[in-house]
Amino acid sequence: MRKTLKRNLSYDDRNHLYYVSLYYDGENGRRVRRTRTYPTMEQAEQVIAEYRRAQLLGGMSTPKDVFVEDWLRYWMDELIKPNCEETTCHGYENILNTHMIPSLGRLYVQDLTPVRVQQYYGELRKKGLANNTIRKHHVLLHAALGAAVRQGIVGANVTCLVTPPAREAPQHRFYDSSQLRMLFRASEGTPLEVAVKLAGCLGLRRSEICGLKWRNVDLKRGVLTVCEVRTAVSGRALEKAPKSYASERRLAFGGSEDLETLLKRLHRDWERRRKQDPKYNPEGYVAVNEAGKPYQPDVLCQRIAQFIAAQGLPPISLHGLRHSFASVANSQNVPMFSISKALGHSSTSVTSAVYMHLFDDAVGDVVSQVASAITGKEQ
Repeated sequence: MRKTLKRNLSYDDRNHLYYVSLYYDGENGRRVRRTRTYPTMEQAEQVIAEYRRAQLLGGMSTPKDVFVEDWLRYWMDELIKPNCEETTCHGYENILNTHMIPSLGRLYVQDLTPVRVQQYYGELRKKGLANNTIRKHHVLLHAALGAAVRQGIVGANVTCLVTPPAREAPQHRFYDSSQLRMLFRASEGTPLEVAVKLAGCLGLRRSEICGLKWRNVDLKRGVLTVCEVRTAVSGRALEKAPKSYASERRLAFGGSEDLETLLKRLHRDWERRRKQDPKYNPEGYVAVNEAGKPYQPDVLCQRIAQFIAAQGLPPISLHGLRHSFASVANSQNVPMFSISKALGHSSTSVTSAVYMHLFDDAVGDVVSQVASAITGKEQ
């Protein structure tokens, strides 16, 4: 006797076979049903999944039922990957494969409800994911379902009826100038010294530090050019241009005698070792490990965190040293525009949004100065 298991799939317990019934466009525009048998449910479900995927990719009539997994993979392959950086795609796929597809993948897109999506966010919270991370899931799912609406797969985007977790204020840690000096002294003579000082003295991002090469460092003029970054995707190094036009910038380091002396010494060491061994750091990376190999950003961050802990200094990330650069610049009354340009932000609004916690005291100073001007009294 054949028993229906779900749409398009039934099971014959007498013959122990799974029946898959699928519809195709026949002659004269009529729909034709074709049924085939398979020995295992896994094989049968695979055929159904491929059929639905073919409907999405092959220009067949719009399917009435599409699995969330099939739609998300179609959305990634056809709409996202051709238009986004590889690192962005990798981040999206990590969310899909690790969380979203295992939880929602076997539901039909048409059956996805606001309640189920809200439950999904609750599941993520129970796994220990932070609110801001869950909001990234919400943004991704909202975009994918928005595309499904535009392509006629569903009539409405259910994420519009879901409340994402409240945004959490990021916890920023940064050093003042005296703490930076302590860290600089502690790092002297170690392979981490140049990375620490490039972040603390110039505000470079970790990918910019890892991608900096000697050909982009003008030691005579005391200027370096940020025009290459080094990231990693699935453990594989990836070199590319900076994230935006504003991120490509020239920074003068001549005003920092400490950093200038360090860069000149490291460059001499690199030239000397290259003469001894042509295979040593042939690309000319500035920040390298003991073996002369360039760092992967995550590895560099981990090494610096371990080093700081071993020195008994307050914990801070490599990105926190970039924050420290902005904090010290602000304390020295450097204009917001100049800080923004040095950090490689596209506008001062980006700087103020990301680093507003650093400028709160400055806002208070502005109020005091205006009050002084109005009253004619010195503060």
